Amino acid sequence: MTVVRTSPPAKLNLFLEIPARRDDGYHEIDTVMVAIDWRDELEIEPIPQGRIELTASWLPSVESIAGELGLDTSDGRVPELLRIPTDGSNLVVRALDAFRATFGVKTGFRVRLGKRIPAGAGMGGASSDAAHAISCAAQIHQIDNSSRVLHEIAASIGSDVPFFLGGGGPESAVAARATGRGERLLPLQICPLIHFVVAYPSVSLSTAGVYAQLNVPQHPVGSASFLQAMDREDRESMGRAMMNRLSEPALKILPQLSELLESLWQCGLQPCQLTGSGSACFGIAKDAEQAKDIVKRLKTELQPGVLLRVARTVPAATPIEIEPS
Repeated sequence: MTVVRTSPPAKLNLFLEIPARRDDGYHEIDTVMVAIDWRDELEIEPIPQGRIELTASWLPSVESIAGELGLDTSDGRVPELLRIPTDGSNLVVRALDAFRATFGVKTGFRVRLGKRIPAGAGMGGASSDAAHAISCAAQIHQIDNSSRVLHEIAASIGSDVPFFLGGGGPESAVAARATGRGERLLPLQICPLIHFVVAYPSVSLSTAGVYAQLNVPQHPVGSASFLQAMDREDRESMGRAMMNRLSEPALKILPQLSELLESLWQCGLQPCQLTGSGSACFGIAKDAEQAKDIVKRLKTELQPGVLLRVARTVPAATPIEIEPS
C-alpha cells in the first residue's frame, strides 16, 4: 500500500471585482489570486473498504491556535471556530467520493488532515485541500494529474479548487486570473515574489452572507491594469490597481476589520486589503525581513485575538511525496 503526502497552500486575492449577478444564483467574478506558503498537511493511503476515513487536527495543536485567537479551551472542548468537519461536508471527502465515482474505484482512502489554514477566511484552504486530495488519489491510482477529467471533478467541488490542482509539479502557476463564477482559469506566467503579512481575526465570515450584502457595481473595474502591472513586475502600479469589491459588504458585517486593516497599514504594509470574502486581511511587505519584523510587533499589539503569519508567493499545486510501504 502506498502513502502519499502533500502540503496544500492557501491563496490571497490581489484583485477581485464582481461585474454582474448571474441568473443561476452565482455572481460573475474577475479575480487575480496567488498561492502562498501558509500550508495544511495532507496524507492519504488506500484502504480495501469502499469508504473515506478522514481524521483532522490543528497544527501544532488546537490549544496553540486557540491561544493565539484568544479562544477558551479550558473546558476541553474545541471552540466552534476551530471545529473541522470530517463527514461529507468536508470538501476533501466530497472530492474523494467524486473521484471514486468518476473512475469506478471500489476501494477507499484513509486521510489525515493537519490544518493550519483557518476556515471562513477567504484563503481557500478547504479548496486547496480538496484539489490536493484529488492529486493524491490520482497518484495512488496512476492517473495523469493533467487529465481533463480531474479538472472537471475539481470544478464540480468548488470554484477555487481547479486553481490548486495545476499539473501537480513545481512548474505549477503561482498566480491565475479566474473569471465566470471562478471556473475559467488563466494561469499567469509572470508573478513577482511577494512577501505578505496575513492576519486572521477570531471570527469567520460566511461567503453567502457577504455576497448577500453586496451591491453589484454599475461600472465594474476590469483587471487589465492590474495584470499589465504584474506582467511588468511593477509593484507600485500593482499596488494602485489592487482592489476587492467584497471589502465593503464584509466591513458592514464585521466593522472591526477596519481596525485590523489600519493596524497593518500603520506598520508600513502597503497596500492592505481583504482576501476573498474575508475575514483574513493582508498587507504587502517590502521584503521578508520587514514582514517578520512587523509580525513580531503586531503579535505584541494584537494577540491574543488574531492569527498573524509571514507568507510569500509559491506554486499553487504542491508536489506529492510517495512512500511505498
